[in-house]
Amino acid sequence: MTIDRSSINKVAGVVRTALSLNVPITLETLCEAINKLDGECVVDSSGQLKVDAQITTVNDSDEQRKFEIRYLGNKCETRILFSIAHEMGHLFLHLLNKDGTLKQAETFQRNMETTQEELEANEFAAALLMPEEAFIVKSKELMSEDKINVTKMAEYFNVSVQAATVRGNVLELW
Repeated sequence: MTIDRSSINKVAGVVRTALSLNVPITLETLCEAINKLDGECVVDSSGQLKVDAQITTVNDSDEQRKFEIRYLGNKCETRILFSIAHEMGHLFLHLLNKDGTLKQAETFQRNMETTQEELEANEFAAALLMPEEAFIVKSKELMSEDKINVTKMAEYFNVSVQAATVRGNVLELW
């Protein structure tokens, strides 16, 4: 099932509000929010993770946590942050049953494929980290001679220049 961009942005806004995530979001605050959801952020040091990040739901009723997001710690913080937010997109868009319970023993991973689910998770991550209204306000602040300093946008939102550029394009700001 395809989820439209507007709906994804609304879900990201609800999640941001419910978890009291204020922009700019840091890796620490995002992982604290995941802990509030009975999840866990884990740096993968096993060498077995072959992608930037993955989310796995736990299939054990005795387990304290309901899901785990594993990520490679050898990436830059902006990439890690976006990857974790992307996995949260899978959590809220693809891993919930209709009754709101979590699907058990499921895994999604950020593997750079262009499946519909991956695109939706990317949109969620962008909307979570760079909310439309805040992004527009900041772009106006950073506007100089009809040009926007995308590097400063990226620094403010704690994302890569590529992520900020794509978000600006999607929002038709440039």
